[in-house]
Amino acid sequence: MSLSRRRFIAISASAAATGLSSLAANAAGMEAGTGARWRGVALGAEADIRLVGLPRQQAERLLEQVRAEITRLEDEFSLYRADSALSRLNRDGRLDQPGGDMLSLLGLVSAMHAASGGRFDPTVQPVWDAYARAAGRPVAAQLTAARRRVGWRHVEIDAAAIRLAEGCALTLNGIAQGYVTDRAVALLRQAGLENALVEVGEISAMGRPDKDGFWQVHLGSSGGPMVEVSDRAVATSAADGTLIGEGVSHLIDPATGLPCRSKWLRTSVIHLSAAIADAASTATSLMELDEIRTMMRHLGGASFVGLHSELGHVSLAHGDAA
Repeated sequence: MSLSRRRFIAISASAAATGLSSLAANAAGMEAGTGARWRGVALGAEADIRLVGLPRQQAERLLEQVRAEITRLEDEFSLYRADSALSRLNRDGRLDQPGGDMLSLLGLVSAMHAASGGRFDPTVQPVWDAYARAAGRPVAAQLTAARRRVGWRHVEIDAAAIRLAEGCALTLNGIAQGYVTDRAVALLRQAGLENALVEVGEISAMGRPDKDGFWQVHLGSSGGPMVEVSDRAVATSAADGTLIGEGVSHLIDPATGLPCRSKWLRTSVIHLSAAIADAASTATSLMELDEIRTMMRHLGGASFVGLHSELGHVSLAHGDAA
């Protein structure tokens, strides 16, 4: 069973209006002499990167830059690469002279841990690993030992080194995809692009698809509700989106050490930063509505859209009921 979700990366970029309004449409078709495409693996899953609406040579050069940036960041954050900075940190309990991206991302983790009241906590990795190794049914002793290692207080961060308490380990899967998406957006902006739709696990909408329109992004599956965004990122989490055993959610609650049993069927957060939206959507899956409202007030312009098994569809804008 694969524990990683498929990530589809689609980038629509043009100097003129594309007139395309959805992720699928933006990736559809490349005219002769234009566009470029790459299929491979990114962040442990299948990837499909397409640039459309640009002369082929220009698109291919830009595509190579995007691929190189993803590869560089995989070398920092991937749990699937034995020699990544994160894997070495988890193995050795210490990472000397950490790179700027690792320090920047862990700074965001600290901020989101505080804003979420501790609900966002990458130190749940030992518990996740205990469940995964036992196909979702670890024995009590294994689970008790793993739960003792959970807590952001077990992580020390400074420019000289990152240090983990004995037995502690991190997963950055709830924020790294958003961070990589933000970096891809920054690269495209540096190349002079203003209008694009980017997804590296999470979605970031740059500019507009046409003069007066908005990018239309489906929440969850293509049949889910749609939001219209411009210069905003959208991240969505679902407790049952990936399982680590029969009926066992991949989302671990750091407060209990138990898999998520939330009544939220889907949670989405919209924010300027895909990394912040990514972390927030993970945290909201574990929260009650009042907790979500409190966190949103700390996130500066964020919006929340969720589907609850009892409350139905819920929307919050900047922490207040919309």
